[in-house]
Amino acid sequence: MVLEPQALEAPAMKKKYICVDDAQGLARLTQTLEAAARVGMDTEADSLHHYYEKVCLIQLSFLGGNYIIDPLRGFSLSEFLEVLSQKELIFQGADFDLRVLKKSFGFRPKAPIFDTMLAAQVLGYEKIGLAALAERFVGILMSKTGQKADWSKRPLPERLLTYASDDTQYLETIADALTENLQKLNRIAWHRECCERVVKTSGLPESGEEKESWRVKGSSELPPNELIFVRELWKWRDEEAREKDRPAFYILQNEDLVGLAGWQAQNPKSPIQEGPAFLKRFTGENRARLENALRSAKNAPPAEWPLPKKRREWATERPDQKKLEALLAACRTLAKKLGIEPSFLASRGALTAVIRHQPRSIEEVAKVSGLMHWQAELMLPEIKTLLAPQP
Repeated sequence: MVLEPQALEAPAMKKKYICVDDAQGLARLTQTLEAAARVGMDTEADSLHHYYEKVCLIQLSFLGGNYIIDPLRGFSLSEFLEVLSQKELIFQGADFDLRVLKKSFGFRPKAPIFDTMLAAQVLGYEKIGLAALAERFVGILMSKTGQKADWSKRPLPERLLTYASDDTQYLETIADALTENLQKLNRIAWHRECCERVVKTSGLPESGEEKESWRVKGSSELPPNELIFVRELWKWRDEEAREKDRPAFYILQNEDLVGLAGWQAQNPKSPIQEGPAFLKRFTGENRARLENALRSAKNAPPAEWPLPKKRREWATERPDQKKLEALLAACRTLAKKLGIEPSFLASRGALTAVIRHQPRSIEEVAKVSGLMHWQAELMLPEIKTLLAPQP
C-alpha cells in the first residue's frame, strides 16, 4: 500500500559538503541556487546554550550538492535569502526552523514548503523522526551525537559539520517517497494544509513576547499568594539569564521555580537555608539577588498579587461531558480506521469547543475549534450525528 525502503536505492555513503563562510562563496552559491526548483533545508541554533538565540548554521541540499553556510561570519545574507524564499523548501519539522529564521533574519518563505515530519504524521507512521525516516526510505542509520552541541562555537569540528550536513542530504529522497505514499492514500491536500498552517503559525509572535510570559508551565492553578513569588522569581531568573547569556533553564528550571514559589509562600518566615536543596548552588552575589527577589514578593501587598490567568469565556462553562466523551470515542474510532493518531485528527480541546458551540458546517467547525479544513471535513459527520436532536 505504501512505498517501503527496498523500493529505493540507498545513496553512496559519501559525506561531502561545501562550507560557505565568506561573501564571495555565498554569491556563488546564490547563483547556483537560482537553477534549483526545491531545496532540502535545516538550521542549527544555540538556544540550548545562550539566552540570545540565533541561527549558527544553515544547511542546504539541492541539485546533488550539500552546503553549509556560516552566518556568524558577518557577511550579508539578504540577496541569498530572497532567492531562497522563492524555492520549495523541504524541512524535517519546519516550525522551529521557520521561527528561528524569522527571529534572526526576518526570513519568510514565499513558495510552498514540504514538511517530512508532518507527512509522516498524515500517513500515520509511528516513528516520525528524521533518523527513522532515513532508515525507512534510504536504508541508512543517522548519528544523533550533535543534537545538544553548542553550534555557536568556532571552529566547529569535522564530526559536527558532517552531522549537520546529514540533516539535509536525504530530505529530497525522503520527500519523494512520502509524496508517492500520500498520493496513494489521497492525502496530498491534507499534508499541504498542514504545511500552510505551520508557515502561518511560525510567523506569529512568540510566547516570550507576551506581556505575561512569566506564567510558566505548572503555575496556571496556583493561588495569588504563590503567583507573586512566581512572577518575582521569573524576573530574577530572566535578568540572570540575560546577564550570563544563558538559557533560562540553565539558571533555574520551571518546575524548581514553581516549587520554590510554593515553599516560600507557605513558609514566609523561613530562611532560604531551609528551602529546597537546589538552593545550595546559589552563593555570593547570585544568592543575594535571589533573596532580593523573594523579599520583593514577600513585601508586595495583596492588592498587587497577580490573579490566576482567566480562561477564555467559553471555557468557564463545563461542556456536556457525556457528549464530549462520545465525540472523543468517535474520533478514536475514525482515527483508527484512517491509521493516524486520534490527537492528530482532533485534540480534546478542539472537540470540547465543538460541544460548546455546536457548529453545523465545515467552516463553522474549523472556526470554533481551530481544526484544519480536512480535519473538520472528516469529523463533521460524527459531529452532526452526535448533535442531532434526540427523539
